Amino acid sequence: MKWYEYANLAQLSLEKFYLADTKEQFLNNFYPTENPEEDNKVFNYWWLAHLVEVRLDAYLRTKKQADLEIAENTYMHNKNRNGETLIHDFYDDMLWNALAAYRLYKETGKPIYLEDAQLVWQDLVDTGWNNIMGGGFAWRRPQMYYKNTPVNAPFIILSCWLYNEFNETKYLEWAMKTYEWQTKVLVREDGFVEDGINRLEDGAIDYEWKFTYNQGVYIGANLELYRITKEAKYLDTANKTADISLKELTEDGIFKDEGSGGDEGLFKGIFYRYFTDLMEETANKTYRNFVFNSCQVLVDNAKLDGYLLMGMNWKEKPSGKIPYSAELSGMIALEMAAKLER
Repeated sequence: MKWYEYANLAQLSLEKFYLADTKEQFLNNFYPTENPEEDNKVFNYWWLAHLVEVRLDAYLRTKKQADLEIAENTYMHNKNRNGETLIHDFYDDMLWNALAAYRLYKETGKPIYLEDAQLVWQDLVDTGWNNIMGGGFAWRRPQMYYKNTPVNAPFIILSCWLYNEFNETKYLEWAMKTYEWQTKVLVREDGFVEDGINRLEDGAIDYEWKFTYNQGVYIGANLELYRITKEAKYLDTANKTADISLKELTEDGIFKDEGSGGDEGLFKGIFYRYFTDLMEETANKTYRNFVFNSCQVLVDNAKLDGYLLMGMNWKEKPSGKIPYSAELSGMIALEMAAKLER
């Protein structure tokens, strides 16, 4: 099969395995779902933002209006379930949704999506930044002392997109300010990106939390700054982070299992998105081969009854209760492989 065929199959597989009995729930959090009330008690707001994005990936690949409508419907379901707003206690969750909103705006031209993205950006500027640990955006409102990559790097990306949209210097200034803090505090000399600092109010960095999505969003932040400034240092840094990610986080050409929590299931897919974006700026055969070879291992282990059930550890066949975040990661990776194939 071609990669676009696997991408199509992955899109179908999500609902095959995870579609809930009610429209309100939409997707079950786990497969198999043994106790819907217990399994679905958590509203995974940020997972759905990535579903919007991967449905948009399908639309950009197929050019079918139905795929765009699915992306829009998913976005509205998520926003409505969150109280008809993107504002939330978790700043990073807001940003994932704002990035999805901006992408919807670019494909539909509907002002509401741009307004949503701007609202999130402004809320972070107004309430999320403080001088604890020398600056940076907080992870969530009840924990303003804790700063991490999953909020600061996506904020840089959103700021760059809004700068491109409006050509207003405030967006680029905030992108640069945040980038300088992120790089100084949470990025090693070799380009590896740490997760966060001061989580326990002790000033310590969580060195043991080595996650793929932190590398991915920092690559994305560097790419957007490179595209605006044309300064080679940003592209060089993106490549350096990509190189150390593959060196430090893989085993036999596959990312290691990142943990058993539901959120961890999404991390690899986020890396693949921005890693593939990097290949638009740099023709790197090693990077391409990594995507294709790892995705082949993924699908070989995911095949089930004519569909793809993708687990937390791509080197093994899925077992136990699998969060749909893991399915999303696989969907994103396969859409990125299809994008590289085009």
